Amino acid sequence: MRGVPILLTLLLPWLPVAGFSDEDPLDVEDILSADPEAEDYVDSVRCLPVRRIRSATALDDRHIVFRVSRSEQYLVQLARRCPGLRRNDTLVYETTGGMSVCRNDSVRGTYGFGPGSRQLGPRCRIPEFQRITTEQLDLLRETLKQAKSR
Repeated sequence: MRGVPILLTLLLPWLPVAGFSDEDPLDVEDILSADPEAEDYVDSVRCLPVRRIRSATALDDRHIVFRVSRSEQYLVQLARRCPGLRRNDTLVYETTGGMSVCRNDSVRGTYGFGPGSRQLGPRCRIPEFQRITTEQLDLLRETLKQAKSR
């Protein structure tokens, strides 16, 4: 499953091109062998204002989606597994400034030890926020689901 984030990082910038082009869709070989242009790279941001965040959802122990509107969401791909981070579980993000969640701030999963008993997992550093489309998010969810079933 380690190859999933790397492959997705490579594929995410190309998905809009492949999905919305009038030309024949690109396959993985075409995508990986092409020379990307500067505008093909993932659109990332340094911070998200706390007041704009509608939800933060863990897809697994390395991927989190911050939703700011119905059509705008940002993916956080952690460098390594984050213990306590589980799909659809409660997340806690900790900010240094309070008004925004930024790169190098942290996110924590929660552990449940029975009814009413929750403890925070270790801090995991947020490397960046990558804007993704709904289609890219659907593809990521499906890819993670397939990787888990192997």
